[in-house]
Amino acid sequence: MKGNLTIDNGNTSVKVAFFIGTQVVASNRFVRRDVRLLERFISTYKPETAIVCSTASTAASQRIEQLVEQRCRRVLHLTHETPMPIRLGYRTPQTLGRDRIATAVGAWTTARRLDSASDVLVIDAGTAITYDLINSSGCFVGGNIAPGLTLRFKSLHEHTGQLPLVDANGDTPVVGYDTATAIRSGVLLGLLGEIKSYIADLKLSHPNLMVFITGGDGRLLHSLLGNEEIIYYEHLAAEGLNRIQLYNQANENQ
Repeated sequence: MKGNLTIDNGNTSVKVAFFIGTQVVASNRFVRRDVRLLERFISTYKPETAIVCSTASTAASQRIEQLVEQRCRRVLHLTHETPMPIRLGYRTPQTLGRDRIATAVGAWTTARRLDSASDVLVIDAGTAITYDLINSSGCFVGGNIAPGLTLRFKSLHEHTGQLPLVDANGDTPVVGYDTATAIRSGVLLGLLGEIKSYIADLKLSHPNLMVFITGGDGRLLHSLLGNEEIIYYEHLAAEGLNRIQLYNQANENQ
């Protein structure tokens, strides 16, 4: 079947999705070294075109890109110079993470369908947590980068002599009653406070702000934030990559 393959080759895992037009048909996630899952995915859906967003440059990443080049008729490799539906107002676009570009495009194009007058904040909660602002006219203004949830837990364990490694699962009291809850509450409540504060500060200058959250920890953080105005969107990066591919195909046909 004719369609487009999106590949988000990130810091922790590889996320793939298959689109027909603007509709996502299937998606999967796998560790970088297990190329067989990508081969199976491509064999199942037989995409004609593909777009690759890579933030990792390893031998395994190169094998992934070679496989896609062999199996798809046309492959687009995302860079800051790739034509796209938004403009990059970042002062150093060559240093802008390609995954940030993809999620920004996904968030902005999705927001256009809901309220074309809104500015957009996209929070991507992965290995790092990024906060990126795209204004209503489609300009990527900029954003912030901070350690993600897992990095915060690991850093406390690895850079201290006594603190254990804990995770987000478990009791999270406002005041920790033992070391595990003190770490869990410190990390989780601290991150939630960071997100709430950042949204509140941005709304002072951008009152008509639409907020998206995505990434590996996006669902968890969305549930803990308990704010119905924040939109959780699992496939935001894939949506953005697909939109960039469609944008380039449309421009070629003009």
